[in-house]
Amino acid sequence: MNVTVETHHLSLPRHGNQSIAKRAQTVFSRLSSRLSHLNVTLKDVNGPRGGKDKICIVRAQLADGGQILVVDRSTRLRNAVGGCFKRAKLLVSKEVKRRQRQRLRQRPDSLDEFDLQPSAI
Repeated sequence: MNVTVETHHLSLPRHGNQSIAKRAQTVFSRLSSRLSHLNVTLKDVNGPRGGKDKICIVRAQLADGGQILVVDRSTRLRNAVGGCFKRAKLLVSKEVKRRQRQRLRQRPDSLDEFDLQPSAI
């Protein structure tokens, strides 16, 4: 799973991007085989004025072609990232389970495949 971190109108500490990417790798480690790419975008909407203006957007690209988009907003960047990762993990795992159930339903039953008739004893 590749992780990309982008910032818009926001300054992070020197190793902030690597720290967020590492946190994403840790949070999504169990699902990493199901994800091809994870894009984390961080924004500060109204600059230094304060308020609930830190936004985290997570785009999770599933390995089999789906996409999950989660947005969280908070006064602190740490809270926005944490909330966004938590909801994205939940949604990705739900989507993976849904797709697994869907694949199982599409499999032909073993008895239908052989067209077996009950035998008379």
